[in-house]
Amino acid sequence: MSKTLVMNFLNEEGKKTSIRVNNVKEGVTEAEVKDAMDVIIAKNIFASSGGDLKTKDSAQLIDKTTSDFEVK
Repeated sequence: MSKTLVMNFLNEEGKKTSIRVNNVKEGVTEAEVKDAMDVIIAKNIFASSGGDLKTKDSAQLIDKTTSDFEVK
């Protein structure tokens, strides 16, 4: 099972852009995600085709379970 954090931002053009982080720790909180998104915006370390990231839009924690089948 793997967890992926998807953080969605709006850029200068008002377009949504996403940053995905794999292997998120167990028990990550909403407050931690909000804080991380605030730091990403404040430090301006990511570029998007529509300009700088300006505001938080949404975030999701995706929990993916993979089941393998023996088919040989």
